[in-house]
Amino acid sequence: MVVRIGARVLALGAVVASVGAWASSASAADAALPDGRGYELVSKGVGNGVDVVPQTDKTHVRPDGNAVTFSTWDPLDAADGSAFELEHLSTRSTAPGASVWSSHGITPLAQDTTVEPAADGSFPSFVDAFAPDLSIGIYKTSQPLTHAPNAADVTNLYRITGLDGGARTVQLMTDSVNPVPEAWLTFFDGLFVRLIQPQFAGASSDLRHVVFESTLSLTADAPPYPAGVCATFGFGCPTHLYENADGVVRLVGRIPQGSDNACDDAVGPACVPAASSQTALSATVRLYSQVAVSSDGRRIYFQSPAGFGGGALYLREDGVLTQLISSNGNFLAASADGSRAFFTAGDSLVGDDTDGGESDLYMYDRDAPALSPFTLISRGGSGNPGTVVGSSPDGHYVYFVFTGDLIAGEPTAFQGLYVWHDGQLRHIGDFPNAAVADVNGARTTWSFVATARTSRITPDGRQLLFMTTSDAGFAGRGGFAGYDHAEHREFYLYSAETGSLACVSCNPDGSAATADAAIDVRESETTGLATSDSAQALTDDGRRVFFNTAEALVPEDVNDRSDAYEYDAETGTVHLLSSGRSTAPSYVVDATASGDDVFIVTRERLLARDGDDRYDLYDARVGGGLPGPPTPRPAGSGITVLDP
Repeated sequence: MVVRIGARVLALGAVVASVGAWASSASAADAALPDGRGYELVSKGVGNGVDVVPQTDKTHVRPDGNAVTFSTWDPLDAADGSAFELEHLSTRSTAPGASVWSSHGITPLAQDTTVEPAADGSFPSFVDAFAPDLSIGIYKTSQPLTHAPNAADVTNLYRITGLDGGARTVQLMTDSVNPVPEAWLTFFDGLFVRLIQPQFAGASSDLRHVVFESTLSLTADAPPYPAGVCATFGFGCPTHLYENADGVVRLVGRIPQGSDNACDDAVGPACVPAASSQTALSATVRLYSQVAVSSDGRRIYFQSPAGFGGGALYLREDGVLTQLISSNGNFLAASADGSRAFFTAGDSLVGDDTDGGESDLYMYDRDAPALSPFTLISRGGSGNPGTVVGSSPDGHYVYFVFTGDLIAGEPTAFQGLYVWHDGQLRHIGDFPNAAVADVNGARTTWSFVATARTSRITPDGRQLLFMTTSDAGFAGRGGFAGYDHAEHREFYLYSAETGSLACVSCNPDGSAATADAAIDVRESETTGLATSDSAQALTDDGRRVFFNTAEALVPEDVNDRSDAYEYDAETGTVHLLSSGRSTAPSYVVDATASGDDVFIVTRERLLARDGDDRYDLYDARVGGGLPGPPTPRPAGSGITVLDP
């Protein structure tokens, strides 16, 4: 039974407001789920034949598991909307005994023709920036949502509140004090094309600080457009790094002059605008910037000049202070508060770096004494560091790749995976080649799911989930006996506390792999605009891992299609989260940090009230699946447009 509360069109021209509520109940399939889970239908199960898009990067989960975003290609109900990907928010009633989900559209209505965004590739989309409670999001579109004149003809970022049904406001985050030149509205192949920018680079957790890259001269102190093709056609312009801090756009790329290592716009010597700048791992080339922006937005690591290679690495603090970290470095990761950063550098920054100018992995500690802010992580090593796979939020653990001799008495490592913890080093194993090592690390691109980052680390830094295609460099380590990958991707879980290593996606019967395992999914990745969001594949306590594979890991999996799985590290066992019987693939798309809520997309009717064979979003919830009465959503309020 589906109980429809009603429908309304959200102010701001939200695509759809299918404010329906669908009760979920226990099913026969619930009995086979691990951890006492029950299925709950999150998306609408009966309607106009709309598929939920199996796409990790468009699925954002509230920490308590009671709200989640997802996308579709069509409205859930007949309503005005964009012709492109539509995004929705489902919320779960928390009334005692209830298990009711209600969905409504959160995508603003496009204000112009739907052809133009396709021409320039700037598909309207929420970027990977939501407040933890999903009430606020950052939206990217080439269609103006405010009346600000200077930035009307380019793609912009907007901060939208009230996504959860509260008061809607829209605020332009990428405003300009200078008129955008007509060159940025280019006539191409019969269409006026608005150049694709800006690129979202990071934000504070409350979204009061939003950091982005743009080739436009948005502030009074930003460098003017250089003569030549940039000024004439808007192409080949240098990138600049900006932030919107509490509604004010300011240039982040300000650096010390001459031989100075630091500058302070508040007390002097004043910083000067850099000719170009970018986040320490560039958003424009879609690399994962692992905490280049601190969680409170006060600290931003950036590089100048901008470009694909390394450059001078800086820390900008509180919008006034810039500190030179390295004159030629490659940023890889930082702690959540921005106090620690990991980077490679060819310069000798400490006295015992005596390897003759070879590149080394360093840690910069903002809170260390001024004369000794650097720690040489690859101390005593002869060789070259590769990518940083991940670091703990407090910066006390870092996992990285190194080729050469790093630990005395151990054989020379080839793409060796290491963990550093407060001065102690341990060799975990070796990747088969640089490509596999790199896809686990910070310099992976999120443009396509095949190149999305394949590693996760727990908040305490003690567990690492990573991918490899061969056991050759890991068999015999940490109690891992080995496994025949047959060149397929499999995921390993490493414990820095016990030194144990286990393959979580390998077939328990020991037979050779027949399919790749995956922790992110983007089934329609060529259609929608990708974002850098990644699935919560590893729970914060390190106990559970969620992944997808078409290989049958348990006898109940009989469909020869992708299915959703859970690995329990305490028991070393795998369990199905989807049924294993659907004729179409099923996927884990995201989970809560605790793992009590795991969101899967499947065509199978896991509950009787799912009345079609389209892709639907389900919550495999611990203690879930209880029947409950439908509860109506409160009426939403109107929109206030906040023009600067």
